[in-house]
Amino acid sequence: MASIPDPLPYPPDDPGQGAWRSQPIYSRGDDILFAKVAAEAVIAADSKGWTHAAGHLNHYLENKGTGLDPKVDELLRDVPDADRAANKSAETEIRRIASEASTANNYENPVQFQSQWLPKGFYILQSVNPDWFFAMGGIQMCTTGVVTVRKPADDSEPRVTVEYKVWVHDRYNWDGKKSVEIAGVTVTDKRMGALHTAGLAREYDMDGTSGVRHYEGTVPAAQGINLPGAHDNRDGNRSVPTR
Repeated sequence: MASIPDPLPYPPDDPGQGAWRSQPIYSRGDDILFAKVAAEAVIAADSKGWTHAAGHLNHYLENKGTGLDPKVDELLRDVPDADRAANKSAETEIRRIASEASTANNYENPVQFQSQWLPKGFYILQSVNPDWFFAMGGIQMCTTGVVTVRKPADDSEPRVTVEYKVWVHDRYNWDGKKSVEIAGVTVTDKRMGALHTAGLAREYDMDGTSGVRHYEGTVPAAQGINLPGAHDNRDGNRSVPTR
């Protein structure tokens, strides 16, 4: 098969609270004190088993600004609605390619696809999964893949062979006016974002992809979810950011 393509350019990120280290030095005293509170939030989140939230906040406080892989398979496994939304976007592309192949009588040729990023993104609710809510919140998702449409010899329904990936993007920043409680530690977007402008923490990109998903069968029905779900990577290991 042809290779799975990279995604289309992702939509613009939220602006955050300003440039890194843009605050005057004389105004950073309260931020230095608050950095200790943020570090306590990492420990509190980790103690609740919210390892992704703790890891992402800890990476912010490390003040490097380097990208982080959000572990897409784990995200999609833990948030089934996100997994279904991603598969729905892939199914739309598969149906389009199968329809075009039937119309043109053009079978057996691998066709690449790049879905659009979900128009409104996907928002992970705290009530659904608090770990991923605090780790990412709103995310951008799309799918890319390769579809080969095959016409059976008996003129029955065409079949497809598909390989595809789910892509996730988000910018770790604190750009709103919200106040949240992380395992008993209250933090606000304003105070957390100020750590970035004070040069005590740094925003970063989170980009990752699922493992390759394989599907072979009839064209996915418009009202049915036929594609495979997230890989289950449960291995008993636990990453502890504070150790």
